[in-house]
Amino acid sequence: MGFFNLKTSKKIVRTIFPLILGVAVLWLLYKDTDMGELWRLTKSANFYIIAYSLLFGLAGNIFRALRWELTIQSVGYYPKRMSLMYAVMGNYAVNFLLPRAGEVWRCGVITKYDKIPFSTTFGTLIVDRLFDVVAMAFIMLLCLLLDFNFFFAYFQTNPAVGQGVIATVSSFWFYAIIIGFIMLLYMLFRFLPNFTLIKQMRLFYDRMKRDILMVWKMDKKGLFLLYTLLTWFGYYLYFYLCFYAFGFTKYLGPVAGLVVFAMSTLGVAAPTQGGIGAWHFMVITALLVYGVTWEEGSAFAGAVFTIQSAWLILIGIFSIFAIQYVKRDLPEKIEITNSETND
Repeated sequence: MGFFNLKTSKKIVRTIFPLILGVAVLWLLYKDTDMGELWRLTKSANFYIIAYSLLFGLAGNIFRALRWELTIQSVGYYPKRMSLMYAVMGNYAVNFLLPRAGEVWRCGVITKYDKIPFSTTFGTLIVDRLFDVVAMAFIMLLCLLLDFNFFFAYFQTNPAVGQGVIATVSSFWFYAIIIGFIMLLYMLFRFLPNFTLIKQMRLFYDRMKRDILMVWKMDKKGLFLLYTLLTWFGYYLYFYLCFYAFGFTKYLGPVAGLVVFAMSTLGVAAPTQGGIGAWHFMVITALLVYGVTWEEGSAFAGAVFTIQSAWLILIGIFSIFAIQYVKRDLPEKIEITNSETND
């Protein structure tokens, strides 16, 4: 009973603490905002346009599932396509309950229902996320080329952001923790090789490494890159179309939309439910640089985040239940020989 209580308490803390953090950031952002003006601006929005934008978010997630399908197929497994789509959709709903848990759930649910080893699904997820990082880096570089003045003005307007980044990367403890963690792993694997947990971790790592190498050598690289492009283009339209729902953002243009979208994705990376708080901060402060007032930016961020989050949660909950009822045949696996993987 004591163990159960401890385990339950940890889950509650992991759920509640990020939520409290996000709500605290929201309170700091909105505490001095004129709520009457905020409500007036929110009511003036064209919610039909925001609703229309949701279709592009859905399309982006569908292309993400199709891309994941390619990576799993490249290691010899052929799960049901609808399983992957439901897993991707459900991923976001789980993240609203527990930040970053959605990725683990997404791999686990495919392992459970489509009988694919967890090391395989997790390895393909790493490739998936790696290309997301590359895509985001490319988008940020494109933003720098298209509107360098924005970033100069942004860090002038928000000096604490730049100072925080510099303080982190120049901190002794930042590197000490990273090096210490690496040394700890090395010592565990070096001096306790026969320990059951270490053997399981090594086996998991070896399988994951093998699968990642297979993905890297996939035949359909062009289609993989196309799905990546379509995924992020869908997400961009998902965000940018909302500019046309408000009179104060509809004339900012696609470049401004791309820049603010890029800044918003940095907010999503925060360890809070759906990026709550951090997403609002990045969007509001980015819009300020383009001449949008604080109240206007707050209305935009509040309305868009709330509607899009509700959409993700509803679709995600439906997907979590629907994935159980996908018709599946016996697990299908195509064996890939060593000679094929070494080509």
